[in-house]
Amino acid sequence: MMKDKDNTLALARDFIKKARGYARYKQVDGYNEDDYDLLEFMNLDASLEICKRGPADYYYEKAYDMFCTCLGKDHPETRQLVNEIIDYHVHNVQRMMQENYTVVLLIIYTYLTLNLVELIPDKKLIAFYIAACQAALAIYWYLEQTFMCFLERRHYRRVYNQ
Repeated sequence: MMKDKDNTLALARDFIKKARGYARYKQVDGYNEDDYDLLEFMNLDASLEICKRGPADYYYEKAYDMFCTCLGKDHPETRQLVNEIIDYHVHNVQRMMQENYTVVLLIIYTYLTLNLVELIPDKKLIAFYIAACQAALAIYWYLEQTFMCFLERRHYRRVYNQ
């Protein structure tokens, strides 16, 4: 019986290593750029791919189930795994939001640069208006990203009853 428990824990730790590898891929690459054309990229379909469930989710969940079975939900190693899973999901949301903002910023910056030159008669104020718009958007996006990450963390804490 003890040997089965040791084997199960070893397998769970192997699953965690595999999950970390897949999670690292999502942190660095996130998705395969060749799968998306320019229109899908501009519609932000690529950035949404980051939050889709993948192999890391499967391996993390299996390891969590094995830890709960062998060690219990309140064991420090299980709690540490739960925190790692929550951080993984929060990071995915954060990355998705940052990619979303980058694409939108490029579109808005191009629009502002091309149109403010014609809309504002005083050419000295153009740089100020562009900088003010960028600052306002950056603050808004930071608050939105923080709120989304808070909601994601809260959701997964409820899922894992932490």
